[in-house]
Amino acid sequence: MGKNLINTNIQSLRLLKEAGVTDNLNEFPINRFNIKESFKNEDIENNLQTMNLKTEQQLLKIQDLKELQRFINNFKGCALYKEANNVVFSDGNPNSKIMLIGEAPGHDEDIEGKPFVGRSGKLLDKMLSAINLDREKVYIANIIPWRPPANRKPTENEIEICLPLIHKHIELINPKVLLLLGSTSTYALLKDKTPITKIRGKWFTLNINGKNIQAMPTFHPAFLLRQQKQKKYVWEDLQNIRDSIK
Repeated sequence: MGKNLINTNIQSLRLLKEAGVTDNLNEFPINRFNIKESFKNEDIENNLQTMNLKTEQQLLKIQDLKELQRFINNFKGCALYKEANNVVFSDGNPNSKIMLIGEAPGHDEDIEGKPFVGRSGKLLDKMLSAINLDREKVYIANIIPWRPPANRKPTENEIEICLPLIHKHIELINPKVLLLLGSTSTYALLKDKTPITKIRGKWFTLNINGKNIQAMPTFHPAFLLRQQKQKKYVWEDLQNIRDSIK
């Protein structure tokens, strides 16, 4: 009886070994594939942090917009540049107290090298005109300066890679207020996953490279092209932005 039990245990151990079990010390089994995936994600995060630290150190030397534009033109940290036609840096008045930040360039922006020049750009111009502003009185940039393929949303990794770039951009402009256009730019800068329908129109204080700047999320013009009933809320937000710089 004892010999049969020993043989059964040996056979069980062989089966466990063939299945990849390396120890039998825990009460519950451990999925080693999940551990490898966890290590992989941790490696990606660590690499991003290391790369961003290097980028931030390089950006410390930059003192004006021309230097920043040259730096971004030569930046190879984000693979989006490989398929983009142009770097979409900015548009508008760099001395403005109002800075608008969108998501990423689309097809038309990629061709012309300027932000908000397509259908959403035309709507943005109308929105600004409604509060007696235009592109000569505001400054416009994007979280991502290169067009993602097929106009897809930027990934979280792409956003994180480009975050030091937009932080430096904001620092150099030093606006009084930021208007965050859409959920992507809102999440990128606020790190708040609350739906934009619930936080639009609210004021937040952002610390950008040591400077406190007031920021307000609102709907992206591209969203308003599909949901025109939401325009009334953006009208309220724009009035608050206008009044905040008086």
